[in-house]
Amino acid sequence: MGSTYCLVVTDPMPSAVIGMVRARFDDARVSAGPAGTVIGCSLPDQAALRALLTQVWDVGAGVLLVAVIRSSSERSRHVHDQR
Repeated sequence: MGSTYCLVVTDPMPSAVIGMVRARFDDARVSAGPAGTVIGCSLPDQAALRALLTQVWDVGAGVLLVAVIRSSSERSRHVHDQR
């Protein structure tokens, strides 16, 4: 199980890149925000996060924010608390 991340990147991302992000990361949500492009998705591990960041950097976009919205440890703790 991974974590859910929110990335805010500078500048609008080309639609081809958005398509590649959505194809590679199944549940990726990409939208325009006031500070730039917002990407939200669940990733299985830090290697997948690095792959997403590399894809963003490869098109010349800068990363303004990387935030963990929900971690796998929070999910497992929540499930454990409900038992």
